[in-house]
Amino acid sequence: MKTNILLKRLIDILFIFHCAGLIGFIFILPFGVFSINIAEVPITSYEELTKLPLLYWVGIGLSFLSYIIFLLGLYYLKKTAKHVLNNNFLKTPVIENLKRSGNMLTIAGIFLMVTYTVFWLSTLSLGTIKLTYGTNIMIPLFLIIIGLFFILQSNALFKAKSIKEENDLTI
Repeated sequence: MKTNILLKRLIDILFIFHCAGLIGFIFILPFGVFSINIAEVPITSYEELTKLPLLYWVGIGLSFLSYIIFLLGLYYLKKTAKHVLNNNFLKTPVIENLKRSGNMLTIAGIFLMVTYTVFWLSTLSLGTIKLTYGTNIMIPLFLIIIGLFFILQSNALFKAKSIKEENDLTI
């Protein structure tokens, strides 16, 4: 039971931090202060902000969209964890929310991978190429893996629920 409580609290903390990050992203962007780990965008004035290439804006939009989708995935995971506290693994809301969370995390991982590609292409289009070894690509891959795992888990729970219902009817 302690593991269930720890899981629920960690998901809640991550959800709160990401909500605060979304609010910060919305308030910081209009003031021209923009910094993300994916791309280096040195902005010193509003004129430089308006002169950014289109691919940067596409990357910023995709980054924001992947953040929103990730936040939705966390929300569904948070709803799932609430039921898991009571060890209600075979309830319909657990199965549906786990599948939704898996779908959202998988989509967020794919969008984040596309975002990395767009920022790399944008840097390439400016005539510079920068090849670095880093772990940035592991984050979207991990999101996709975790999302697919949640989808598989929801399918397994659905099959277990249907088998349990069959056995309950035959007794």
